[in-house]
Order: sequence, then structure tokens, then C-alpha cells
Amino acid sequence: MLDYHNSISVNNNEIVARVIFPPQMIRDGHITPAAFVLRPSINEEYLSVLRVSFPSFNKDIKTIIYGRKRSFYGYAIMKVDEINSLTLTENEYVVSCNTKIVDNQHYQSHAGIFILINGEPITGAMSFENLPCGATQKHLLLAIRFCLTEIADRGLIEF
Repeated sequence: MLDYHNSISVNNNEIVARVIFPPQMIRDGHITPAAFVLRPSINEEYLSVLRVSFPSFNKDIKTIIYGRKRSFYGYAIMKVDEINSLTLTENEYVVSCNTKIVDNQHYQSHAGIFILINGEPITGAMSFENLPCGATQKHLLLAIRFCLTEIADRGLIEF
């Protein structure tokens, strides 16, 4: 597992790009909340993004486009300060995001959007057994996914 607390944050002035793959991540030309799911099957810790201002960004995007056996729709550019300022409160829970540099052997511009509950990163395989009455894991995660979708949809670039 990645040591979230000792990872370096991406500068709030930066822009990151989330690669969009059809059909789940796009519908009728708009990004869906499925583009921001932490996958339980791999216990995903963060949502992968690329840093647009990083020198290897163009090379990294092309590697993703041509190196995968699945179709590619485009990517969504997102301002890091918008991502990092997301905060949702549900009873005593605070759900937020933080964008950090994540070392990746394949893409030098790689970073990750971490979803936090009460300041602690969650993973796709976590279960929430001590949530307040009526709140569910799906509810909390869906709310933050809708916020990320709204930000991303404004910066959608078809390829």
C-alpha cells in the first residue's frame, strides 16, 4: 500500500487529466460518475490522473491511447484546486479529496486523486461498518463522485 501521509501533494495551481474510457465512463457526450469509482477488485487506493504541465504528459497520454486494448474516448482536464477543495459533510463524516504525486513506472506525469473520510484515505475494497444510521458507503462515495464528475465534465476533451 502507498504511504499516503508521506506522499507529496500536487500543487493547487496545476491541472490534471483523467483518461475517459467508454462505455461506462461516458454517456451522451458527458462523463458519468463511473469515471470516479475506486475499484474494489484491485483494492484501488486512488483515481489515476496525469499532470498536464509535466513534460512527459503528451507522451504518457499517447502511451495510454495506443498501449491499451480497449477503446479510448478522450480525457477530462481538472483544476487541482477544485478537486482539493471538495468537502462534503454527512453527520460526523467529512468526505474530501486530495491530489498527490504517485510514482508510476509507466507514466512520469502520473498522480492520484485520493478520497478521504475524516482525513483518512479510503480504498475501493473498504467496508464501512460504523456509519451513522441511514448512511451507506455507496451514498458517501456517490456524492463525491458526482462532484468530481461535474468538474471533469467541464474540461472534457474528445480525442
